[in-house]
Amino acid sequence: MTGAEAVWIAGTRSFAAEVAGYAREAGLELAGLLEPSDRDRAKGRVHGLPVAWLEDAGAEAGALALVATGDWRRREVAARVEAAGFRSATLVHPAAHVPGSTEIGPGTIVGPGAVIGTDVQIGSQVVVGRGSLVGHHTQLADFATLGPGANVAGNSRVASDAFLGMGAVVRDHVTVGRGAVVAMGAVVVRDVEPGAEVRGLPAR
Repeated sequence: MTGAEAVWIAGTRSFAAEVAGYAREAGLELAGLLEPSDRDRAKGRVHGLPVAWLEDAGAEAGALALVATGDWRRREVAARVEAAGFRSATLVHPAAHVPGSTEIGPGTIVGPGAVIGTDVQIGSQVVVGRGSLVGHHTQLADFATLGPGANVAGNSRVASDAFLGMGAVVRDHVTVGRGAVVAMGAVVVRDVEPGAEVRGLPAR
């Protein structure tokens, strides 16, 4: 996204600071941070930005927000952001390569150095970490997370709420099931069942 409309960042921890940096590098104005869990942090400034309790921020006329909690189980926070009247912003870092054939849902964050192949479908509230690679004709479903440097080959599917750790690799024509966790550096050569946790080379 581009433009002068200010964007709130939902979260106050280290990942929120990183996303705030991405947003600035994309030329976005930041309204502040929204604290979703610790009221003691919902005051003053954090990472140089003003902080408000998520439900107390007073979203006016559908203000924009990005969910940046650093936890791949982001559904609850995203639901609260929507219930508070915010619209989901979408952020693609200017140093990411995203072809025109890519479909990206609302709330998604694509970090710097990410390279997206042709005809990729990315759902809502997805995080594509810095330096990640996504092959052609791959699907990343809602709330999927690719850690920094993850590599998903072509014609694969990462189901909703699945998490790929830093440097994880998924071969082509493979499905990572809903809510599955692929450990850092693991190499996935066959389908991963929903809810499973796999690690190693090959991942088991």
